[in-house]
Amino acid sequence: APAKKTNPNTASSTPIIAPSLTPKTFRESIGKFNDQFAGNEQHDAQELLAFLLSGLSEDLNRIMEKPYIEAPDSDGRPDEELADIWWTNHLKRELSIIEALFTGQYKSSLTCKTCKYESARFEPFAYLQLPLPEDDQITVQCILYPISEEKDILKYSVRVRHDGTVNDVLISLAKVLHTDESGSAEPNEGDEVTTDQNKRENNSTKETNYDSDSSDEGDSKSDKNSLYTETAQSMAVVDMGESCIRKIIPHSWALSKLSIQDSGEIPPLHVYEIDPVIKSSNTNGNNTNGTTNSSNDSSTGDNVEQSKPVSSVKSSYLAISQRKLDFVPGPFLHPFQLAVFGSPLLLRVRDLEGYTGNDLYALISKRIRRFVPNAPMVHEGGSTSSQNSDFGQDNALSSTNDKGVATTRQLRRGRQHRQKTTADMETVSAGEIPPYGFRLRLVSRDGSRCALCPWFACCVGCVIPCDDFPTIAMCGDSIAIDWHLSVDLQCGGFGWKINFSESAGIQASVHQRALVKVKKHSSFNNGGKMYGYNGSITLEECLDSFAKEEKIPEAYCSKCQEFRIQTKRMSLWRFPPFVIIHLKRFQFTQHMRRKLRDLVVFPIEGLDLSRIVAPSSTNHEHPSNGDKSSKSSEKSTSESDSSDAIGDYNGGNLHPLSKNNCGRSESIYDLYGVVHHQGALSGGHYVASLKSDLDNKWRLFNDAQIYELLSRDVVDPSAYILFYMRRDAKDAKLEDFWDTREREGKGMTEEEVEKMMKQRDRCVIS
Repeated sequence: APAKKTNPNTASSTPIIAPSLTPKTFRESIGKFNDQFAGNEQHDAQELLAFLLSGLSEDLNRIMEKPYIEAPDSDGRPDEELADIWWTNHLKRELSIIEALFTGQYKSSLTCKTCKYESARFEPFAYLQLPLPEDDQITVQCILYPISEEKDILKYSVRVRHDGTVNDVLISLAKVLHTDESGSAEPNEGDEVTTDQNKRENNSTKETNYDSDSSDEGDSKSDKNSLYTETAQSMAVVDMGESCIRKIIPHSWALSKLSIQDSGEIPPLHVYEIDPVIKSSNTNGNNTNGTTNSSNDSSTGDNVEQSKPVSSVKSSYLAISQRKLDFVPGPFLHPFQLAVFGSPLLLRVRDLEGYTGNDLYALISKRIRRFVPNAPMVHEGGSTSSQNSDFGQDNALSSTNDKGVATTRQLRRGRQHRQKTTADMETVSAGEIPPYGFRLRLVSRDGSRCALCPWFACCVGCVIPCDDFPTIAMCGDSIAIDWHLSVDLQCGGFGWKINFSESAGIQASVHQRALVKVKKHSSFNNGGKMYGYNGSITLEECLDSFAKEEKIPEAYCSKCQEFRIQTKRMSLWRFPPFVIIHLKRFQFTQHMRRKLRDLVVFPIEGLDLSRIVAPSSTNHEHPSNGDKSSKSSEKSTSESDSSDAIGDYNGGNLHPLSKNNCGRSESIYDLYGVVHHQGALSGGHYVASLKSDLDNKWRLFNDAQIYELLSRDVVDPSAYILFYMRRDAKDAKLEDFWDTREREGKGMTEEEVEKMMKQRDRCVIS
């Protein structure tokens, strides 16, 4: 039977009887040595670990006076020889048990793109910092609210560049919509549509290729790009609040401005399809400044609107929200309250100044119908002229005289003659049933109060009259649809139940309160990342990302004696007995700060680091037998001389000075500990998973509580620092890593270090 997982929420902690150090005392001791860790501020576990290893290594270092050693250059020497020089120079300054256990050596090579000269550095490391690989594109979710009632509201998933803009998201969304309509597959969604580089490439193609088919293909691609751009201009991204629209997000905004501060993730974007802006058109096609030429002055008065440049017709934006009257238990002043509910609506109205109150009511009644389930659109009386003209969109201006001046439109009424509404009035949501079953009122962005009246007036919104006079609504207004109680009862509360049981104004989120059930588009099946499976990343991919070649725009080349463009590559040369892998989940850039929550799948057993090991030099010539014998005789002499000073060498095969410890013979590691970070960038909590050496069971350490854990549960998205042990060090003892003999004095002198280094044979890779 499979082992049962212990529930951390119900299981009791396992008491352990052992000497221990309280965390408070340990923290206070650390704070005395480093002010950074003093106090109660949160700190990074990797920074604390690095400080501890550095401090312990310094305290246990046997080198008391560290000599200055200049870093050697490659100078055409084999990697084995150069790496051994770097390693020896490091041990002349740092020689402790910490170095013997946790220090490895990596190779950093720079290759000049001009002369192909390669210079290498073999620097030591105490922990391996691995970046989480990310492609240059990210997945953005969009909820599209189409104009047509025949189309469903769907949630789309598109791919754009991580440094893209909102307009790039809309263009990618336009590609998906065009693919659904035409049924033909489009190019990669990450391709840019209208960039200067694409224009230059298209121009060069047209200049060098005179084939008519290529020209037609280029024209077809240009037409598609224009279509995508026009479709994107007919969409608007909004900042969605609690069933209301706070603001319209500009198309030029970078996606980094929309990301969540703690996680860096981009929330789903609410995209509204709005009425397109008609391009300005002129009779002769030569005038592009939005004015007509003198040759068109002979047009008749009946064609004033047609000759009038369309660019001069103003487009206005209106944010529409819905409210209904609900009973509030235990009221403070009034038992009923207007509650904002459902999905809001965004309208772009052309020539709003030419709209009457009736036109605006008819337009909103038509567009809001899809957001209100089973709502009857009541219309009793009122002007029907707007119904015959598509709710005033096409014929916003009434008949004109010979001079093109409206005669039936009365002067626009000022807002000073507006009609206020307080909560105790019957006309809030009752009284005579309005023509369309609701009343329109000018409200604030969140729909809680009037947008024009001061707060002490207790106005819930000034009424927009439903008549044939010019409407008092203006561009940028937020309008609330206050449903009549009879319509509310007939629709059964519009499928939404208000919940004031918890009082204190605590309400559900936007997605829970929305009346519209959003379905997922098929584009969700094509999402995901370039790396990993189902959004996960493997540790091997992180290792490959660490060893990936990168371009250095300007670096000094010792052969060219100038700054050149070079390539840099990182690899491992010497494997430490215990390797600490730090997953770089926290990213800090100029534009954003975020925590990467990707699942990194790492092996519990059998991690092979040979995939990023630096190969041995092929031009290395091994010394002959005569050279070996002469060198061994020299070394035996030096050993006899040094034995008088420091005694016989007593280190094991895993000692950093051992001639048998090349650090390249074994590359297989097994996991024995994990540090997990739970929370966001601004704050969180650390727990640890540790494998016991006594019973080989995994346990989770959460402050003072300890739980048994299955090995498969160790791998989760919260893993932050991984601790691996090399297999040949599993059964080793302390004497195999370090000389445990008692020594007199404080440390080793520089002369003793030099004699010890002469005893050491350089490891030769054959």
